[in-house]
Amino acid sequence: MKKLLPLLTFLVFISLTQINAQQVFDVVSIGSGYSNQSFYSMSNGEVSNIDNTDWDLAFQISGFQSSILLNSKNDVRLFKSGLHVNDWNNMSYIDTVNMLNSSNELYNSDTSWWFGAFNTTFDPNNAFDLGWGVYDFATHVVSGDSIYFLILPNNDVKKIYIVSLANSIYTFKYADVDGSNEITSTLDKTNFTNKNFGYYSFSTNTTTDREPSRYDWDLLFHQYTAVSPFVYKVTGVQSNDSVKVAKAYPAEYSYADPWGYPYSYHISSIGNDWKFFDLNTFNWVLEDSTVYFIEDRSGQIWKLMFTAFGGSSTGDYEFVKEPVSATGLYESDKPEIFGVYPNPNNGSFKLIANDIETESRIVIMDLNGKVFTRQNVFGIGGLQEIPIDITDIPAGVYMIHLVSNASTSTTRLMITK
Repeated sequence: MKKLLPLLTFLVFISLTQINAQQVFDVVSIGSGYSNQSFYSMSNGEVSNIDNTDWDLAFQISGFQSSILLNSKNDVRLFKSGLHVNDWNNMSYIDTVNMLNSSNELYNSDTSWWFGAFNTTFDPNNAFDLGWGVYDFATHVVSGDSIYFLILPNNDVKKIYIVSLANSIYTFKYADVDGSNEITSTLDKTNFTNKNFGYYSFSTNTTTDREPSRYDWDLLFHQYTAVSPFVYKVTGVQSNDSVKVAKAYPAEYSYADPWGYPYSYHISSIGNDWKFFDLNTFNWVLEDSTVYFIEDRSGQIWKLMFTAFGGSSTGDYEFVKEPVSATGLYESDKPEIFGVYPNPNNGSFKLIANDIETESRIVIMDLNGKVFTRQNVFGIGGLQEIPIDITDIPAGVYMIHLVSNASTSTTRLMITK
């Protein structure tokens, strides 16, 4: 045994050295007051670090949901007006009475990028209603049908109307509530190739291309508004479309492995609850024994644990990460959903999709991000009909995500009973 001990010690040392050699200790800073956003790649580190107050609206570029987000970091607020677009020219400040309150305020989803504040007013009985407008299946045009009230960062109150999305161009107009200072603007999706969103600023009345390619990043470090269990502004981490996250708790970083935990496409799966503010010490404290596993857009699984948080004075996130497994997803899948029929349905329907050349995944979740089913599909290219039977889930509105390594296509499904 005396001869074996040095050998065993050496082997253990080499093994631990090999493991630790893969570990990377990294720091991402979003600045004092959480003023910036950091787009981060698990394999390549920080991709972009930019001012998070230079935009007010974000218009979805990829996919079919026509999501429109608010910049809550910039304190832009959106409210129902209770009015139809036919009322646009006949409004006065009297129309804002009893409307600019919490019961009428609208927020971005914190579970999906594809459900912005402007989409939350959709009619659940109309599968083509996107909230701010209705999609015409024959013309492929979304026509706006809703007026909203905006409170801008300078506390000015405006009315806004998303006029249409036609031929890849969003058209929208906004004005003082009485109609003065009206501005009509457009955002052309073709100017934002491979981006999740194109952006617009009310202070400059211009569009801006400010985010990296959606294929280049996995996590977004920033301040945003959480809406569950109640509405409040938080500083945390959200994941890109097609990135899956599992939380291991309680878990010791050195021994935690990526198997046996539920993975989720919920964009706030990491979120902000890995830390809390201790009112006794007035310091940020990390939650014990919390490890995250992240399947990035290439299919590589990473292990991540936060090691420190600097708070608003620095905006620093400190963490350790390492690759733990590759899932073997494919490189060129670009599935596209063309429709669901019938829709609405009782849970038995066909998904019409194109370009499923290798293995992709169908994920069906409710509007709160709860996953009800997921299944792999093996395509042969071209247009395909995929039969799906989920008649055992409750009636309601659901999101269908067709996911591959390269992209995600999303549409909305209504189940009636």
